[in-house]
Amino acid sequence: MISVPVNCMGCTACVVSCPKQCIKMRKLIKGFLYPSVVQNNCINCGICEKVCPLISKIETHHETKVFAMKNKKASERTNSASGGIFPLIAQFVIKKKGVVFGAAYDQEFEVRHIKVEKEEDIAKLQSAKYTQSIMGNTFVEVGKALSENRWVVFSGTPCQCIGLKIFLKKEYDKLIIVDLVCHGVPSPKVWRTYIKWRSNQENDGKLPEHINMRSKYSGWSKYSYSTEFDYGNGNISRFPNGQDPFMKAFVGNICLRKSCSQCPAKGIERCSDFTLGDYWGVWNQHPEFDDNKGTSIVFTHSKKAIEILNEIKSQAECIKVDMEEAIKENSSMIVSSQEHPKRDEFLKEITYENFDKVVDKYFPKPNESGLFKRVKGKLGRILKR
Repeated sequence: MISVPVNCMGCTACVVSCPKQCIKMRKLIKGFLYPSVVQNNCINCGICEKVCPLISKIETHHETKVFAMKNKKASERTNSASGGIFPLIAQFVIKKKGVVFGAAYDQEFEVRHIKVEKEEDIAKLQSAKYTQSIMGNTFVEVGKALSENRWVVFSGTPCQCIGLKIFLKKEYDKLIIVDLVCHGVPSPKVWRTYIKWRSNQENDGKLPEHINMRSKYSGWSKYSYSTEFDYGNGNISRFPNGQDPFMKAFVGNICLRKSCSQCPAKGIERCSDFTLGDYWGVWNQHPEFDDNKGTSIVFTHSKKAIEILNEIKSQAECIKVDMEEAIKENSSMIVSSQEHPKRDEFLKEITYENFDKVVDKYFPKPNESGLFKRVKGKLGRILKR
């Protein structure tokens, strides 16, 4: 029988592995999903514990290289959080009649993993989603596609990727796993509360038609992007990232999942094939490569990744960079976010009526320049594909 650890990452490997289907993901008060067991149906087989990434260790690759990359197609880079490399990997697989799994918004802006089989749908998986995605039956669908001998891309947080690898139990030549340089996953409750607060403030409570938390309208270099809510009919609201209350809470680590402060997925060597993120600091390290439109940092961990990189790099600008240099301003690759001491209080207190006021309470405004400097520093460790 599963005993859920406090630092459970919510990967769902235990849920989809249970032979009696007696484990369900349940939403707790703080908004995070955790596995819950229907005791009467449990046969104490222990499979759930065998697939838990906190108990079972996964083998990692030991041949990591790192590159700075930019998609040559302007529209794909604009629609991406950084340099637009993920769509190139996804297109590579779809051209082979394969399938791509990744995080997308639903109609209510909940974040869920979906399956994509057409190139025109890849855009749904692009850009950053600032909350933990609902996995549903995704691991099972990945396994089914692989059993049909199809190429598969799975994109997710590092903990989701570890969960998938353990669930699958073996290597697949046609599986490409893409994780990201992850700062942490915010509470879905805080995300929903933020959307409701902002919609009330800006559009009489009506939800936006489109959300882009990494709009490049104001640029990209030196963390200059904006958070953008498009309500239609020309009604577009933008916050500079350093002024957006949700981003203040996020980079301040006050709304992250408990496990994010002790993340077992940190490290240069990964079980994934690729790790993607923003190349924060490229303006200092390779200023000639920075055009203020987004640059990706791309870690390749396997021979398979290098082979795919060679296939797609004609569609991108690409330079090899020094590992130590790349990590310097992108420390979320190797270091967990430190839990905010007032996290639990914040998560209990936040509502859509008081969202901005509660954020200001824990991150006061008086030292605006100091706060913005802190936000920028911490954003140097937030990376998305």
